[in-house]
Amino acid sequence: MASGGEKEAPVVAGIALLAALRHELRPLLALGNWRREKLSGRDFYFRDFNGCRVVATTSGLGKVMAAATTQLLIDRFASRVIVNFGSCGGLDPGLAIGDLVLASAVVEYDFISHHKPAPKLVCDAGLLDRLGERFPELRQGCLASADRNADTPAIRRRLNSEYQALVADWEGAAVVRVAARMGCRALVLRGVTDSGADELTAEYERHYLSVLPRVAAKVAEIAGFLAAINDF
Repeated sequence: MASGGEKEAPVVAGIALLAALRHELRPLLALGNWRREKLSGRDFYFRDFNGCRVVATTSGLGKVMAAATTQLLIDRFASRVIVNFGSCGGLDPGLAIGDLVLASAVVEYDFISHHKPAPKLVCDAGLLDRLGERFPELRQGCLASADRNADTPAIRRRLNSEYQALVADWEGAAVVRVAARMGCRALVLRGVTDSGADELTAEYERHYLSVLPRVAAKVAEIAGFLAAINDF
């Protein structure tokens, strides 16, 4: 705390890395020398990538928690680009367990209205082009988000057909929508942990320990790339 009762200057972290759950964040924290701070009862982790301060944290499950934490990262740390990451369910038959998908668009498919369609938002095309050149192994396509699992073959087929969605998660659409409203960039990177070949929970349990470290390693590479190009 500064002398004379003045408030300490807020920490600025231009890049924010956001997972829903602790076990999704843990592999990322294992990759570097992160410094933990507890703010308002929550854990935030800081380190530098190519001279840029980066903050990482968890939101909790679902769109409301993801939206609230996205707003907090923007307000508290002045973050200009937010990378949401974690697991997802595969919708496209061409995807395999462990494939990494970078969202080019997001749709909030559990939004139900007689007057408006489900909100669909295109992600930052210019930034995605640069990431596509640097990381050609990442599949780009639409991501469908809802506060529920896409846990039946019928739901997965419908999302793939109606929205051309490659994967489904719980939080991605909320992160992108809030960031866009606040004039920030957002990316969503997900690793496929289940494909509908078996009961969802059983499939997830079999694969998340091998998939989430791959996601974390790629998130760290993306953070370093974003810091290097300094275009946010």
